Amino acid sequence: MHYYYYYLAFVILLLVEFSTCFSPPVAFFRTSIRQQAAAASSVEETIIIETDVIVIGSGIGGLSAAACLASTGNFDVTVCESHDTPGGAAHEWKIKGFHFESGPSLYAGFSPDRSPNPLKHVFQMIDEEPEWITYDRWGTYLPEGKRIKDAVGAEEFYEKLKVCGGPDACHQWERLMKRITPLGEAIFALPSAAVRADAFAGLTMGVRYGPALANVLLKGGSSLQDPFVNILEQEGVTDPFIRNWLDLICFLLQGATTKDAPTTLMAYMLSDFYRPNVTLDFPVGGTQSIVNALVRGVTKRKGSQLLLNTHVETILVNDDKDRAVGVQLTNGTVIRARKAVISNADLWSTRKMVDATAIPALAEELDQRISRLDRCDSFLHLHVGINATGLPSSSNPDFPAQWASLESWERGVDAPRNLVLVSVASLLDPSLAPDGCHTIHAYVPATEPYKPWAGMDRTSAEYKTKKNEAAEVLWNAIEQQIPDVRERAV
Repeated sequence: MHYYYYYLAFVILLLVEFSTCFSPPVAFFRTSIRQQAAAASSVEETIIIETDVIVIGSGIGGLSAAACLASTGNFDVTVCESHDTPGGAAHEWKIKGFHFESGPSLYAGFSPDRSPNPLKHVFQMIDEEPEWITYDRWGTYLPEGKRIKDAVGAEEFYEKLKVCGGPDACHQWERLMKRITPLGEAIFALPSAAVRADAFAGLTMGVRYGPALANVLLKGGSSLQDPFVNILEQEGVTDPFIRNWLDLICFLLQGATTKDAPTTLMAYMLSDFYRPNVTLDFPVGGTQSIVNALVRGVTKRKGSQLLLNTHVETILVNDDKDRAVGVQLTNGTVIRARKAVISNADLWSTRKMVDATAIPALAEELDQRISRLDRCDSFLHLHVGINATGLPSSSNPDFPAQWASLESWERGVDAPRNLVLVSVASLLDPSLAPDGCHTIHAYVPATEPYKPWAGMDRTSAEYKTKKNEAAEVLWNAIEQQIPDVRERAV
């Protein structure tokens, strides 16, 4: 599960820093780009396609950037996607009428017209958006031995505290929310799209949102980027259930525990998640509807396009080696960018596209960034289509569409195979499975070490045995709510 305006995001992983300058004269550019292409592919005659902006990768971030640029009417945008399907980690596939999603399953902040969700802002800018289903419950199977029917919102959480917390839990929670709610409300008033890293930051943050920025700084003070655990300690939040629960929610929605998550994000999330009348959202048609809306935002503009099965081999630069001017594809085709090249690929993949001899400064910068990062652990996924005879056809308080299953607080929510998320999306939208069936996605949220899997022959008996063993924790999590799921699999 992912709280989409945190995990997603509305970030472009790499905007080539010198790509905002205007192109050199066309004749000069054509000569330069042909020379680079010939050097890279040993092809004398190179096909050249022209556009204003190239976006590498059609993940949510890349499509958001492309659609926003195209919506201005000032740019022709070309999105290059290696896969045969757009969406990146949010793409889906279909088997025998079942829709399976590889990515997020929990959304919020989309159905209201006014929302701090940056992807909602993108939809409003491009005038394209899915239809939203709203609901307010999900479930958790905790080590305490029972499922808690979790409804978002403050009132339901106090009921949870009475069951799972200590005698002072409610008072500690009230004290914490009194501290962070003003900061969360201040952050709501400062759209993330207004926070930028170029010279126009003074226009968006200083003029239009100056008061909002000042309020955030006033409410947050020096604690804005401090780990949230500092706030917990300052407010005397010691109740074990509250501390464990916040680690769980923090990890599910942001991929970090309270020891690492910054106060700004936690204040933002908690203020929204536990405000009155809050709901969760799900797109009609599943996550693919989000992807499709962003694709429409690109392709409905004359001169803008999405190219699938289009793998970028190299980022090309001008003769001064201070500006990206295009890309070369694996088939030798060159796409010229008059304005900018944007990469939505991860840092490691982007680095492979950069020739250190052609762009030494950028290659060095990416190498330095990579040296400061550790790859996150892997996911384990289980996708199952089942016969739903005798099961509810829609989500209800006793049979929620999504749940989390945790084996042990002591091991930590980020321990391998300790926490599993399950989504039965067809309980929210029946069109995602054939009549009388449900589609299920269970996964561990980036807690599976990859090293034991590295180098294994995926066709070997050893690999299949290891995969079946790993899947047990996923089957077990589903069985918490559907005990006979294995017999129901179709």
